[in-house]
Amino acid sequence: MEKIPFFYSSSSVLISILILIFACVTALDLLRKVHKAETQKKKNLWLAASASMMGIGIWSTHLTAMLSLETSTEAIYNGPATFFSLIAVTILTYASFYVFTLKDETTVSNLLPASVLLGAGILVMHYSGAYGTLANSYIKYNYFLVAMSIFSAVGIPFIAGFLFTKTIKESFSLFHIPVAVILSLGVSITHYIVMKSMTLYEVALLKSKTWVFSIGSSSVLIGIAIFNFTIMGLIHTLSLRERNNHEEKMNYMAYYDQLTGLPNRMKFQSTLREAVLRNNKSNHQLAVMFIDLDRFRLVNDTLGHQYGDSFLIKVGERLVENVPSDMLIARHGGDEFVILLENTDKLKVKKVAEQILNLFMKPFVINEKEFFTTTSIGISLYPDDGHDVGTLMKHAYKAMHLAQKNGYNNYQFFVHQVDTVQDRKIRIEQGLKKALHHNEFELYYQPQVHLESGRIVGVEALLRWKHPELGNVFPYEFIPIAESTGMIIPIGKWVIQEACKQIRRWQSEGIRVKIAVNVSALQFEDHQFIELINESLSKNLLPPKYLELEITESVMQKINQSYTIIGKLKNIGIKVSIDDFGTGYSSLSVLSSLPIDAIKIDKSFVRKMMTDSNTASVVKTIIEMGSNLSFNLIAEGIETEEQREFLLENGCHLGQGYLYSPPVTKGEIEKLLIRENVV
Repeated sequence: MEKIPFFYSSSSVLISILILIFACVTALDLLRKVHKAETQKKKNLWLAASASMMGIGIWSTHLTAMLSLETSTEAIYNGPATFFSLIAVTILTYASFYVFTLKDETTVSNLLPASVLLGAGILVMHYSGAYGTLANSYIKYNYFLVAMSIFSAVGIPFIAGFLFTKTIKESFSLFHIPVAVILSLGVSITHYIVMKSMTLYEVALLKSKTWVFSIGSSSVLIGIAIFNFTIMGLIHTLSLRERNNHEEKMNYMAYYDQLTGLPNRMKFQSTLREAVLRNNKSNHQLAVMFIDLDRFRLVNDTLGHQYGDSFLIKVGERLVENVPSDMLIARHGGDEFVILLENTDKLKVKKVAEQILNLFMKPFVINEKEFFTTTSIGISLYPDDGHDVGTLMKHAYKAMHLAQKNGYNNYQFFVHQVDTVQDRKIRIEQGLKKALHHNEFELYYQPQVHLESGRIVGVEALLRWKHPELGNVFPYEFIPIAESTGMIIPIGKWVIQEACKQIRRWQSEGIRVKIAVNVSALQFEDHQFIELINESLSKNLLPPKYLELEITESVMQKINQSYTIIGKLKNIGIKVSIDDFGTGYSSLSVLSSLPIDAIKIDKSFVRKMMTDSNTASVVKTIIEMGSNLSFNLIAEGIETEEQREFLLENGCHLGQGYLYSPPVTKGEIEKLLIRENVV
């Protein structure tokens, strides 16, 4: 056998190294995506892509490097061996990368086996590839150099892998490039050690085989280029698609609320800004509607955030299903929603606001439990109330607070005098601290009557405040401030004591009538509340049946605590009723577990029941279920004979309202009680 001398073409060697560096940079970049993949399917996809790119890069480098050999014989390829080398290096590279990314934090325990697997792929590739490329040669090996090739195939990738762990979780790092160069050098050094370990001898092929063929160097280079560019194109398309998906997801996260799926504040403001520009050119009106769920905080505080989140999702769904599709509905944050109406006018906005108020007449069902809420809506109009996003949003928000001050469950348009509201609020807060000492509070009384006979069966005590400078300040203004400052506790104490004194005075004059007193949730939960009731009754020598307490639905959120307190009141002999039923978050099924005596149907239902069929259905349901649970039913806000007749026909026999008498002073109610012979 004749020994075959061979030499290297420096240009082909350089091309092979550049191909490998490019392949390594791309493969490492794809491997970085494995750590950021959100699903196992995507992890496997990026693993396959990076392993394929690395395997094909090593294989292409080998073939290109083999073309650099300048020998006296023609290169003859063994097809199966050549393609086996490609498959082997790709599979072993995949296994290596899989082990490398198996843990969140790469350590020696998975870096070493990953390096061994990659080294095995490099070695199998080079030795089987050399055998496949030199099909017309007999190869004799220098085993020392073979051992050196094994050391370089495992050791240099280990170093590169160790360096790569420092930046694998970063989006991009220039440090990837030197790591790729080191890895490329490891593969190239291994290749040339492998070639150095071989001594080639020329042999004659015994016979031609279909899988043994010869091909020109230029054809091989063209084939390698086409193959690599095809794979690169596929991987680039895959990476581009992933990037687009990521951008879409980031865009969704930036502009849509993650809980409800509605557009968020940023999306709403962006759309509003565009709408202002459009309407500025067309001279059309637009409206911003700011919606707040009344007393929603109680749900989170008492039932937990899971119920609160479910409630917000239901609210969003109800708004989307019932509000016209050409209006933008967004979640502003917390329990606040905003709606944008374009090409509109004040009349259309009113209709939409009333429609939204009616939507919340029906209960929300969460885990088979019914919850009621109402909404306060503030509205600003373009261009009357502002010419930019910030001003329109600010004025809608102020109008919403005005709706809350008007007793919740209503809508208000922005009025430019609203800027004085904050000043008034500060004066009210300061005045509350002096009002008790200066005897500025007074109790008014509204009779509660039997609807069929008109006979007075009791009176409700209603607090009034005559401020020395502001004049008459109504409860819807000062009660929320008193609650937020803690002043409601001493004010509530004064009301109960004053009511008991009045009962005693009336009884001494022969007038025997019970008085119902409203109790704040804060006062109801005060640890001295029961003691206050006992003390007020005993001090005035009153039988407990003449004092009735009205509590709001909000206390129902702490069901166990409420049960205990109401139980103590019942032991004393005090009757307890739920005021403004239907405007909070309790349901009749919840109330059935509490020892209460009556529920009062909120005046907002009574006001609308004759003109809105949904409200009428709600009232009928409350009366029917309340009767089945043996609760007394009292309707508030009765103003017409038609309302009285409707309530009577459906089983509600007690009520109060302007049809009978507005809240009046102590002297006026005394005249009325004497005239009606309430003794």
